[in-house]
Amino acid sequence: MIKMERTCNSMKCDVMHKGELIGKMEGVSVTQWFLKNHYNYTGAFSRFITDKPELSRSGIKVDIVFNDRKIVAKDACIGWIRGPTKNGTFSAKSIEYADKP
Repeated sequence: MIKMERTCNSMKCDVMHKGELIGKMEGVSVTQWFLKNHYNYTGAFSRFITDKPELSRSGIKVDIVFNDRKIVAKDACIGWIRGPTKNGTFSAKSIEYADKP
C-alpha cells in the first residue's frame, strides 16, 4: 500500500552539484511517500536555470536546497527536462535539514 506522507513547495531553490552552486530551480514541489518499508521522494520543477548548460540534462545527480524551508533533497536524480521551458521531474534519495543559518 502506498501512503502519502508530506508535500513541500518552494518558489525558488538552489541547485548544488558536487558541492558547487550550479543554478536555481523555480516552482519546486516534492512529495514524501512510503512504500514497502521505504520512504521515496519525488518532485517536479517548473524551470531549471543554470550557468553550465552541460549540466542542464536528464540523469545528473544534484542536491536541491529549499532555502525557505531549511531542508535539502539529497542526491536528486533529474528524471527528465523538457526543452525550451526547462521544466521536469526528479527523484531524491533522502531529505535532510540544511546547515544554513
